[in-house]
Amino acid sequence: MRRAPGHPVWSALFVLLALIPLSCVSGPATRPGTSLKPVSGALSEAQSSALRIEALLANGSPSAIQEAQALAQSSTALAKDEAASYAWVAYELARLVYPELVGTSSSAGTPPDSLLVKAFIDARNGRLSGAVHAGPLYEMLPVLGVFRLKTPAVNSAALSAAERFSAYGITSALVQLAVGMALERSGDRAGPLAAFGQSMASASDCYPAALAKAKLLGDTGMAAEALTILSALPALVKETAAYRRAYAMALYSAGRWTEAMPLITAVLMDDPLDSRFMLIRAHLLMENKEYRQASPLLDAYAGVDPNDRLYLLLRARLSMEHNKDRGAALSALRRALERYPKDVDTLVYAAELLWAGNASERSEAVVFAGTALSLKPANERALKVLLSADLASGDAKAAAARADAILAASPAFQDYSLLLRAYRQAGRLDDAAKMARSWLARDPVSEEANLAWLSLLIDRSEKSAASELVTRLLSGKGSSSYRSALYFQQSRLQTNDDAALASLRSALVENGMNLDALVATYDLYFKKGDLQRARFYLKQALTVAPDRPDLAMRRDALAQLGVAIP
Repeated sequence: MRRAPGHPVWSALFVLLALIPLSCVSGPATRPGTSLKPVSGALSEAQSSALRIEALLANGSPSAIQEAQALAQSSTALAKDEAASYAWVAYELARLVYPELVGTSSSAGTPPDSLLVKAFIDARNGRLSGAVHAGPLYEMLPVLGVFRLKTPAVNSAALSAAERFSAYGITSALVQLAVGMALERSGDRAGPLAAFGQSMASASDCYPAALAKAKLLGDTGMAAEALTILSALPALVKETAAYRRAYAMALYSAGRWTEAMPLITAVLMDDPLDSRFMLIRAHLLMENKEYRQASPLLDAYAGVDPNDRLYLLLRARLSMEHNKDRGAALSALRRALERYPKDVDTLVYAAELLWAGNASERSEAVVFAGTALSLKPANERALKVLLSADLASGDAKAAAARADAILAASPAFQDYSLLLRAYRQAGRLDDAAKMARSWLARDPVSEEANLAWLSLLIDRSEKSAASELVTRLLSGKGSSSYRSALYFQQSRLQTNDDAALASLRSALVENGMNLDALVATYDLYFKKGDLQRARFYLKQALTVAPDRPDLAMRRDALAQLGVAIP
């Protein structure tokens, strides 16, 4: 069935051809001395036309296929049936490999009855033709099965055919594209990147190779390179659904989520059942705290792959962040770690949730955070969990070293409270002061930051500055717990016990559960020998923190003096 070069189904390819350098549509290169078919004597015009058409089809780029069909349809040397076979195969080959440009709603019509057409149909359906045909075109055809089928047998047949085809020394964008697809399905990582790159080098209009290479780069953390490849594709390709999908995935992998979201929505409008993009959309909705919209997407994805790594992580986050169900969140994370024991994001999130638990869970959190850090040494969240563990254990030297590691890995780290505590416990007051200044610069009205700076001034014996600061802060407004803490710090500046007690009483009026104030008040009354008052405040302190060892020591001291606390 003949179609004129200007037929509507090829109009897209003609536009694309105009955008591609002419060098991309030249005949495929051959090794010196290699012919496409063994012939004796001079080639006839019909043989020359057939060889040219077959070479273009073997190259397999969009522009080469388009030229092959045009030659077949305009040839006066070829027999009518032979020309029709070439034209039919050219159109169906383009429809198979480049459906975005050709369209899939119609075919080239009834296939002519020829060996080439039969071999093409068999190859397209993953069947190897029983006949053995000489020449590169027939050796190329078995690779076509990968564009319809994903079975190991088809992949193996394609790779074998590509190996035989390579003996001709012919450049083929289509063969390298098929090789990349087959290798990717086999679990190979480096091979597909190389094959897709060779396909792109062979013909810059072989856009499926560019889309596939971009996907692989995005999956391996090279999203910037993926975006560069995609941005270079012609405008016509950028109008296709396949491009939108690839570009949306690259933006998502690059962390450019605001830009990715409209494209992800467009992909789902093209195909509402695209489960991967359904999951990605759920992820971005959760990043925006739109949990109610994300929840049904996760429920739908559960029927696709309930053991997917990202699904389990998002399910854990939804349970914790929206439903406040820590148990369900940990259950999902444990399921994920059974299948993905070296996934850093899952390890870190599990460590963070477990650190908020009991002693046994905290021990497990340290193990998970340590594992995550061994896999990704600069992981800020893992370092933060381990720093919290160092502080809790009282290992001031280790805590300060961990704080140094956090700042080296992430200079913009902003949990100043944690860093300040580490440096302060280690006696590195200058470093602690640096953190306090940075904290105040970021949030001048932060009650916690102002308290930290006030406390450091006192620790550094800068009493005049501390006294001026506490007076100014107390003259302003603030929460009762904040004002209570200010009065406690004021008590540390007083020059006699009675003045200190007055400040501590004010602290406890603001917040009767202020543990620091309760302990300091006990100490002053114990020092004065007023054991009954001392007992009263220590009993209150034990109510707040019954497991603190220093309070147990104070209780024992009272008991030795005959004042017991039951």
